[in-house]
Amino acid sequence: MIKGLSEKRRLPRLGKIHLGIKKVSEKSGKEYPAESEYFVVPESIKAVYGDKPKELRIMFPVENEEVFFAQFYKSYGSGSLLKCKGNGETAWTWDEEKGGMKEIPCPCEKLEKGECTEIGILQFLLPDVKGAGVWQITTGSKNSIIDLNSSISYIRSMCGRIRMIPLILKREQIETQRIEDGKPKRTKHYTLKIDLDNISLRQLQQAALVEPERVALPAPDESKDDLFYPKNGFAPKTETIAETETDEPNQAEAKPTIPNLQDELNSLMIRYGQAGGKVTPETMRKIYAFTKPEEYEKAIKFYKDKLDEKAKEATQGRLL
Repeated sequence: MIKGLSEKRRLPRLGKIHLGIKKVSEKSGKEYPAESEYFVVPESIKAVYGDKPKELRIMFPVENEEVFFAQFYKSYGSGSLLKCKGNGETAWTWDEEKGGMKEIPCPCEKLEKGECTEIGILQFLLPDVKGAGVWQITTGSKNSIIDLNSSISYIRSMCGRIRMIPLILKREQIETQRIEDGKPKRTKHYTLKIDLDNISLRQLQQAALVEPERVALPAPDESKDDLFYPKNGFAPKTETIAETETDEPNQAEAKPTIPNLQDELNSLMIRYGQAGGKVTPETMRKIYAFTKPEEYEKAIKFYKDKLDEKAKEATQGRLL
């Protein structure tokens, strides 16, 4: 084992996804890059999402966005050779007089001249596509970089992490305006944005309670059956829920609504996770399928009991 080297791990890169295609100019006959409204993907991804997908289901394998979404100012020379790379404060550029690299302030005049541009490299997992590794998208769009950073910060603020949260990466059309020959012109562009994978904010917060490595391994079959939805719900088998009768049946108390029960259950589950409790993917799928108030009430009782147990454990620990 080599200290500082042998413990390092790296996911293989499976391939690149592009944001444009090459077209041929009718005037010059030369090729030029053109932005596409869909992701340009290899055959393995087409087999899952079709030839021209506009949305991809993704997950980020690590927490640090400096790793999965590196962003720099970059300037290239002939043969796609990287000549300068900066972070907005300092940059390392090729010293053409002395050779080697030298440090300079960043950005510099090359940005205004169009010789330098913002580059973001997004790396992610595609859980529905065959292969164990990451896929890469490179973007030079300032709007895409801002939108992606905003989405990442928002999701992390809601659930405490970004790693292994199911998300949707999509292309979204926007209109930009520029001045050309002294006249304003509108142009359509397709930026990158991240959205939730068809789940509500409440479900996103609940998903954050699940271990990241378990989120990546969902059960393949989510069909409803007796084993998946036990008759006793989440209540211990030794306990039963007694039915009560009111003295005035015509003036029964109003039952809490499902949204209120959802909020109460969500709050209890978050507190349970903060107390060190674990919530499995199987439990989450059961909760997502609830349709009756009675199901939420059983789950609420279960987590109240669990929180009481955690409180007793904490008290006993302080006494010892």
